[in-house]
Amino acid sequence: MTAFLLASIPLVLVIGALRDPTKSVHGMLGSALWTTLGPHFMLLSLLAFGLGFYAFRRWPRKITVLSLVLAGCASIGSTFITGTIIAATNMAGGKINPLSSLFLRSMTAGGPDETVAVATIDGRPLQAAIYRPALPQSAAPVLMYVHGGGFMTGSVTETDADLRWFADLGWLVVSVDYRLFPEGAPTWDLAPADVACGAAWLNSNAARLGGDIDRLAVLGDSAGGNLAINLAYAAARGDVETDCGEVPNASAVVVQYPAVDPLAIYEHWFPVRGFQPRMLVTGYLGGSPHAQPDRVRAVSSYTYIHDRAPQTLILSPEQDGLVPAWSVIRFAEHAQQAGVDVELVRIPFANHVYNQIAANSLGNRARRSITVHYLTERGLAPGASH
Repeated sequence: MTAFLLASIPLVLVIGALRDPTKSVHGMLGSALWTTLGPHFMLLSLLAFGLGFYAFRRWPRKITVLSLVLAGCASIGSTFITGTIIAATNMAGGKINPLSSLFLRSMTAGGPDETVAVATIDGRPLQAAIYRPALPQSAAPVLMYVHGGGFMTGSVTETDADLRWFADLGWLVVSVDYRLFPEGAPTWDLAPADVACGAAWLNSNAARLGGDIDRLAVLGDSAGGNLAINLAYAAARGDVETDCGEVPNASAVVVQYPAVDPLAIYEHWFPVRGFQPRMLVTGYLGGSPHAQPDRVRAVSSYTYIHDRAPQTLILSPEQDGLVPAWSVIRFAEHAQQAGVDVELVRIPFANHVYNQIAANSLGNRARRSITVHYLTERGLAPGASH
């Protein structure tokens, strides 16, 4: 009976991982947990199989046979899913140690070295969190990070552990703030202006902080991925206007599950109350996108595609229930056809924020190691030739 119960947990989630995450909570959980707890589910399945085999040897009855079969299925399924995630990461140049990934850590790592106000807007300071390289450098490569949160929530330190990790490897990391929409006050035109202001501040202060602005990579997740792409692509075309100063040209863009297509997000439901795609898009735009075509055009990343856009890495979880994976893949293909150097990495059995539930998880290691490999190959990592 113990083996039966232990095997049931990973087996239910194996089945859930094969379901559409937008259609049921079961499918959502099945795709949300494997990139965090895959190795744990493998161990649980193997333990269940061992107990089932032991019980079968001693009491060869129907219930022990059923327990053994369930445990075997759970072991095969969990090993396949976890191995597929690791293999996809390796194919993209990343690296995951499944044993090390058993030891999860908090996404909070003590906070930034400094938080500064880059501007004051509507009486509120627009902030930037600064993570300095572990070893002082005269010209460290620079990462500018734009957080996610559906344009409604989030903060400059929500991925604190990752930002500190990149700084410890030698990057100057600056996470920039932007206005989030409260109910009835859309920020479709304000959030991009704030990110541009943060980028202009970084352009003026990177050298003072020990960074080389000529080796700038702009990173962003979800809503922040939209803002990162739009800013970097527009800056490369000279289309960014801000009173905060000159916006630098990025050498690369690295985004995850970017909200590139507001219409696709609006029409794609997600079974989590209080964070539905339709509500997020409506709140950001100030109404239905069908009634706001000019605003949709202003925030859609398709608007900013051109053949001089910086090289771009896009990480897309294949079972994303918030930002539809197909919409991200379609954007990547469209940008490639327009002449943009886009590398698309699909993360199997993964949902939205697959990397942010716990530091050191499978998904977290995938995000970190693939990003480092990509930037190193392009001379944008500490110690890389440029």
